Amino acid sequence: MKRIIYILSLLFVCFACQHEEVLVGETVLDVNLSRGLKPSVATRAVDADLALTILDEQGNVCKQYAAGTVPQRIVLFPGTFTLRAFTENEDTWAEANNGKGEGYYFAETQVVLEEDKTTYTTMNVPMQNYAVSLSLPAQFDQMFNAYTFTLKSGIRTVSIKEGEKAYFAVAEGGFSYQLSATNTDNTTHTSSEVKYTQVLSGKLYTMTYSFADDAATGGVEIEITDDMDVTDEDVNL
Repeated sequence: MKRIIYILSLLFVCFACQHEEVLVGETVLDVNLSRGLKPSVATRAVDADLALTILDEQGNVCKQYAAGTVPQRIVLFPGTFTLRAFTENEDTWAEANNGKGEGYYFAETQVVLEEDKTTYTTMNVPMQNYAVSLSLPAQFDQMFNAYTFTLKSGIRTVSIKEGEKAYFAVAEGGFSYQLSATNTDNTTHTSSEVKYTQVLSGKLYTMTYSFADDAATGGVEIEITDDMDVTDEDVNL
């Protein structure tokens, strides 16, 4: 009985080792896909929100995986391939979150695969649109009963509250912003509409209001950071 158990255990170990190695004649693509501008420092993995399409040299689709189904190891054949990683909201991101929008991510790269070899590829998939948020000064809610912060870009008009984000396409040429607030005396103050055009994909533009009366900026500072899910880091532009 002990010998049978030993043989079965040995066979199990051999079977497991076989599946960890590239089989003879196999060409394997090992992918690491993550959203954002920086490489993942964690173990190799695939972001569940990213889909993947693999095309051959003629532009034909060889493999296609929906978001949440992309395997880390993909068996192919020798050749040159184009990888397209993306979120599946290219046509719907602007309507998400009740019209406030959401991030859309896309990246493309080429890989050359060789027979009997595993090729490791890391793709950091950047956001293609940008976001705008609002930051109000301390004690603002004690001085004003209500406010409306309006953003316009292209044909879209969006209102957000502090802590929310609205997403826009870079191709629309920027956005305009306007704050209207009603104080405790029920008097409404509305600032002039201001246009901001220096927009880049992947950025978060935080409109930080102060009580200072600056004719040039309307008492607004624009803080520009990367719009990333994990952390926002200052960007020098």
